[in-house]
Amino acid sequence: MSRKARKESINPSVIQVVHVWNRCIRGMQLCGTDPVTGVDHEHRRGWSRDRLEHLARIFSIEIITFAIMHNHTHLVLRSRPDIARKWSPETVARRWLMSTPKRDRTGKIIEPSAKQIQEIVDKPELVEKLRLQLSDVSWWMRSYAQHIASRANREDNQRGHFWEDRFKAHVLVDQASILRCMLYVDLNPIRANIAGSIEQSEYTGAKDRLDDLRIHVATETDNRITLRVESGSDTAQWERLDHPCSGWLSPIEIDAHHSESARKTDGVEESETPTRPRRVSQRGTVRISLTKYLLLLELVGRHPRVGGSGFISAEAVPILQQLNMEPNGFFESVWLFGRRFKSTTRGRSKEHVNISHDDASTSVAS
Repeated sequence: MSRKARKESINPSVIQVVHVWNRCIRGMQLCGTDPVTGVDHEHRRGWSRDRLEHLARIFSIEIITFAIMHNHTHLVLRSRPDIARKWSPETVARRWLMSTPKRDRTGKIIEPSAKQIQEIVDKPELVEKLRLQLSDVSWWMRSYAQHIASRANREDNQRGHFWEDRFKAHVLVDQASILRCMLYVDLNPIRANIAGSIEQSEYTGAKDRLDDLRIHVATETDNRITLRVESGSDTAQWERLDHPCSGWLSPIEIDAHHSESARKTDGVEESETPTRPRRVSQRGTVRISLTKYLLLLELVGRHPRVGGSGFISAEAVPILQQLNMEPNGFFESVWLFGRRFKSTTRGRSKEHVNISHDDASTSVAS
C-alpha cells in the first residue's frame, strides 16, 4: 500500500498536534560518538536545540516537547494558523526573513532591513503564501532539517543527504494521545539506555522543565511559589514566565484563567526585535499540572518494559524529593477525588458538569 500523501494528513490551515521524527540516513550520527569514525559529535545536540528555540520564536508553531537522540530527533508540535492570521504583512515578512537570517562576522543575527521587508509586503499573494507556510509543520521541519544538515555536512566535509528523504509524522487527535506521545518522547533516552533518570535525559523537554523547577526550588526569592501536584495552582502561572531552559516550550498545563485573555492577545503585534517572545503562545497543552506530568513521567519510566529496554532505576532520586514536595498531598488528592468531585458538582446544572463543545476543542486547539 502506498504511503498517505503528506498534504492529506498535515493541513497548515487548521490547528493540529503532530508527532514528527527524523533519522540520519548515513552511518555517521547526528550526535554522540560515530561508531565508524570514532569522532565525537555530541556538540551537535546544542546545534539542534538552538535551532528549535530559534524556530519557536519565528513560526506560528508551538514546540510541546522534544528529544534529540544520537541518530534521530522526536518532536511534538502544534500548528497555530489562528495566530498567523492575526499578523500584519510586515510581521509575516519579517518572520519569514528571520527563519533563515543573515549573520555578521561574529555570528550575530542581522535583523531584516526595511527594504527587504517592503519587497515582500508589496506582494500580497506572496504574503499570504508565507503566512500559511509559517504555520506549516512541513515547512518547519524543512527549515530545521536543512539547517542541521548543512552544518553537519560542512563539518564532515560531506555532500548529499544527511537525513532520510522524508520525516515521519503522526497527527494526534485527542488529549489522551497527546499525553501518551509526550511521555513517549520524553522517555526516549531512558528507554534507549542512554540515561538512567529524567535529570540525566539531556536535550529533552522534560529535562529542561525539571532544571528550571530545581533552580526555582534552590533559589530563595520573594516570588517563590509553593509547588503542588493538583492543577490550577501557582505552577500554571510560573510555567508562563521566561525561564532560561524551558521558556521557549509550550506550557504543559492549560490554564483556565489564562485562556480567555490568551485568545485576545496571542498573535497580537509584538515588538519586532531580537528580544521578541520565545514562544508563540501561552495556552498550554494538557489538563494536568507540570508537576503531575513529571510525576507521571517518572512512574511510567520506572516501569520495566516487557522485551527489555531501559527504565529509571530504584536508586534514582524521586521527582517529589528533588522538588522538596511531600507526597501526602498527592495521595490524599487521589483517595478523596470522588468526594471532592461530588461536592463541586452537587447542585450544578448538567451543562456545567459535562464538557462543552468549546472545552473539548480547547483540549487540542488551545
